[in-house]
Amino acid sequence: MKTKLEKSLNLASALLRTPQEYEKYISIKLSPPSGCCCSHCWPETWKIINKYIYPYGPVGHEGEALIKSGKHQFVLKSHESGPEIIVYLAVATAAATLLKSIIDLINTIIKGLSHEERKQPPKIKITRRQIIKGEIEEEKLIEIDFPISKDIEKQIQEKIKKSINL
Repeated sequence: MKTKLEKSLNLASALLRTPQEYEKYISIKLSPPSGCCCSHCWPETWKIINKYIYPYGPVGHEGEALIKSGKHQFVLKSHESGPEIIVYLAVATAAATLLKSIIDLINTIIKGLSHEERKQPPKIKITRRQIIKGEIEEEKLIEIDFPISKDIEKQIQEKIKKSINL
């Protein structure tokens, strides 16, 4: 039986038209400590995200979008547990435009959460997930308390850059 991460990677490989070699993908997951993160519970956040990713969206409830950044691309997936960004590492390393697009999208998601009217989480966790030798490895990159500062934004950028450029 496939894990949720494997299902996400299968979907991403189909959208990206890349091989289904799990170890060549990285997932960056944003999740609050509890609660649902779907477009019904976070309507303003997803409105901001969809405006940012236009014309590649919108991402609906439990949906996904193939986002293009120059000649590179990645996948944004909506889960009830939080947004997930999936990157094919073979093209991600040293791709400055791709890295900038991913960091900008993460900042957009976080800023959207900062403006969420009904259910703003007190904090959010950013986790890097990857399958290595058939096992899921998770690394918490950073946990952010709201509101966020410029210093925290810089830390996020550094952590994402390091996790993608391995």
